[in-house]
Amino acid sequence: MPRHGGLERVIHVLTDGLVQQGHQVSNPSLFAPCPQLPVINISEAQKQTMLHLNYSDTIHNTLDLSRYPFAAECQTPPYIAFIGRMAPETGPQFAIAIALHAGLPLKMAGKIHPSEQEFFDHQIKPHIDGQRIQYLGDVNHAQKADLLAKAAVTVFPIIWDKPFGLVMLESMACGTPVIGMNCGVIPEVIADGKSGFICSTINEFVKKISAALQLNRADCRHHVETLFHPTLMVSQYEQAIGLVLSSQNNLHTFQRHQS
Repeated sequence: MPRHGGLERVIHVLTDGLVQQGHQVSNPSLFAPCPQLPVINISEAQKQTMLHLNYSDTIHNTLDLSRYPFAAECQTPPYIAFIGRMAPETGPQFAIAIALHAGLPLKMAGKIHPSEQEFFDHQIKPHIDGQRIQYLGDVNHAQKADLLAKAAVTVFPIIWDKPFGLVMLESMACGTPVIGMNCGVIPEVIADGKSGFICSTINEFVKKISAALQLNRADCRHHVETLFHPTLMVSQYEQAIGLVLSSQNNLHTFQRHQS
C-alpha cells in the first residue's frame, strides 16, 4: 500500500483491484472509492457494461505493428484460422461448423481452462482429425503471427459482449480479413466489407467466406495502421488526460470518499 494519499492512493486502489478482478472489471464495487473519477474506456461496447462510471473518452487498444509481418497472399491450400479460449462464449464450436460447411480446413489455437475442459472434450475434441480440423494448443507469439498471416480468413464467432479483441487487430495487421459476430466490440474494429465482415448468424459466416477471400489484404493492414496505431493511441491518451487535469472542477474527483 502506498505511504501517501491523493492520486497515488487512488491509482493503487484501482490497479490492485483490476489485477485481482481480471476480466470481471465491471464489478461496481471496484470503483466505489472514487465514483466521480474520470474513466477512459477501451471501447463503446465496454462502456455499455458499466454505465454507472464517469467516462471521459473512448480509446481503443493498439498493436506494435512491427511484430506482425504483412503477408500479401495466404497459404495454398487456404485455411480458416481461429484463436481464442476453448470456451462456449468464444465460439470454437461455431468455427468448426463454419469450416465444415465452407469446405475449408480449420486451424485453431488457444488455452483450455480447467473449468472448460469438459466443454472441449465433448464439443471440440471429437471433431479434431488433424486434417480438416486441427487444434494447435496454446501457441506463442511467433506461432500465432505465423498462423494468422498464412490464413485465408480468421473467424471470430463470439457470443458475448467482448469489450475488445486483439486477435482481430493481429489478424488484420498480418493482412488476413476477419469475419466476426455482430456483438460487443466487433463493429468498432472490423471495417465491414473492407477488412472483413460482420455477421449475425453462423449461416452468414459461411456465406461470407468466399467474399472475404476476395478482399484486398493490404486494405486490412492499412485499416489497422490508420485507426489502431500506437502513436495515435498515445496522442489520444495525452489529450484525454490533459483535458481532465486542466479542469479545476475535476480536482475533487481524485479525492477518495470517506466512509
